[in-house]
Amino acid sequence: MEQTDKKRSFAAGAAETSPLLVGVVGISIPVGLIALACVEESVVALVFAVLAMFAVGATTLGFVLRLASDEPEVEGAE
Repeated sequence: MEQTDKKRSFAAGAAETSPLLVGVVGISIPVGLIALACVEESVVALVFAVLAMFAVGATTLGFVLRLASDEPEVEGAE
């Protein structure tokens, strides 16, 4: 049990939660732009909201792919 606790670090937890944090913060940007487009009746703000949604999706996908990839194991390390 002690060995598993020693292997845990803040960086390991941050790597697992970073896609969630990026998603939550990233989603607020398009939502804000959509609200701005509704209030100002601006097509430009709506286009920026759609582009921001694609950017947030691509960023989150990048994090998930990085987390899903297998890290090379170092031989002889315990």
